[in-house]
Amino acid sequence: MGGVETLILKGTSGGTFTVPLAWTDREPPSAWQILGKNPPRLVAPALWTLVELVNSLSARTPEEGEP
Repeated sequence: MGGVETLILKGTSGGTFTVPLAWTDREPPSAWQILGKNPPRLVAPALWTLVELVNSLSARTPEEGEP
């Protein structure tokens, strides 16, 4: 995963997979956690990433047989 710190996990079938470190409890605390405050609900970079994802999914043409 380019540019994202990841953690390698062992799966139940013996294989491995990676997840972003931010999805785990192994990530160092954020500034918000250190201050004991809640982060803002809307974060502009995260919203922009969501817009890009939706646009990317909307631009894909469905494969044959898919709705």
